[in-house]
Amino acid sequence: MSDLNLLHAAQLARVTDRGAARRGDEQRELDLIADGGVAVRAGRIAAAGTTEQILSEWDDEVPTLDLTGKTVLPGLIECHSHPLFAGSRHAEYSRRLGGASLEEVVREGGGIWATVTATRSAADTDLIRQLEGAYRRILAGGVTTLEVKSGYGLTPEHELHQLALLDRSRELTPLSLVVSFLGAHVVPAGIDADAYTEEVASMLPVVLEQGVAAFHDLTCEHGLFTPQQAGRLLARSRELGIPTKVHADAWASSEGWRTAVAGGAVSAEHLTYTPDEEILDAGWTDTVAVLLPQAELVYMTERRANARLLVGRRVPVSIATDYCSSIHATSLTTTLGIAAPWFRLTPAEVLVGATLNAAYALGLQRDRGSVDTGKRADLTILGVEHPEELFLAVGQRVVDGVVIAGVPVDGLGAETSPNSPEVR
Repeated sequence: MSDLNLLHAAQLARVTDRGAARRGDEQRELDLIADGGVAVRAGRIAAAGTTEQILSEWDDEVPTLDLTGKTVLPGLIECHSHPLFAGSRHAEYSRRLGGASLEEVVREGGGIWATVTATRSAADTDLIRQLEGAYRRILAGGVTTLEVKSGYGLTPEHELHQLALLDRSRELTPLSLVVSFLGAHVVPAGIDADAYTEEVASMLPVVLEQGVAAFHDLTCEHGLFTPQQAGRLLARSRELGIPTKVHADAWASSEGWRTAVAGGAVSAEHLTYTPDEEILDAGWTDTVAVLLPQAELVYMTERRANARLLVGRRVPVSIATDYCSSIHATSLTTTLGIAAPWFRLTPAEVLVGATLNAAYALGLQRDRGSVDTGKRADLTILGVEHPEELFLAVGQRVVDGVVIAGVPVDGLGAETSPNSPEVR
């Protein structure tokens, strides 16, 4: 089914695309329509407005969803996840909560390298099973488009294999997947950082030839990759024509934001320790700041990304879960509910961050992220009368359904409300 009318939504949040990512005061606008409706034809949005407007022009014989008492959003977009991994790091978190430092945990064999070792040795069947379960839970949290990264391989052979598995995993889910190559995640044990930087640069043409990765993601972080090393990878990516994303300033001030902006990255992610002065100095940019509140919670960082300064400096801001081996945050709706008080962002700023701005963070703005005519009909349906109610119900079952390319998705799992809309 890709022809569909959605009618009588208590609120339809259009988050209309005005030709750029939302920034500053514009990020506070959801473009709400009461008693909203959407006409979907051939999987695309044919019209959006009031129910009366939709019925006056599009009242033909197509299936209908009655969304009385519900909210319709543009399909939520998860723009930062690491779902391909083996093993669990719950014991590390327990140790940290008990007072152990990150350095102590790493000395005991924990950290990202523990996941690399476990993932390299895992059977493909186990990795695929892990992905399938993660996708099911992410979908239940209202997501329609999901970015997925490699990065737990760190050799050409393992990274290419992980990218191939992520490509193969498209068959497991109705989610639309965007794959990123993260060879420069951390520096492998026993290898010089400069030498590994060059190895990652040499991987890029092979990754492009494989044809799976849409982005080259890389790290600019104190103790891992310097701004100079990250800059070389950004420059090589520009030469090859692959857009970039940057893990920046998660653990310390590392000039990561400045490096990402100067290197023309589509997004920079984390930014927990980015100094205010660096945000001010970098100035106007189209680089989207992707903030990860659950990562800051789990990592127990001493500060938070300065979301209010970023918005105030008219930097487009997005929100994501950072689902990975150490952060099992699959529900984007729960993460959004946490992000608002954590960063002192308004509900609208957060929702724009997980829809239109997330689309810009993945280069998908022409196709999704807003309820605009001609875009793919990706929609998230909440069982509340106003989108702001989501933020009073953190952890509750608020997602009543999703529509992906005009097709309602059934069986969203434990997070789905028993009052999900029925097609008639």
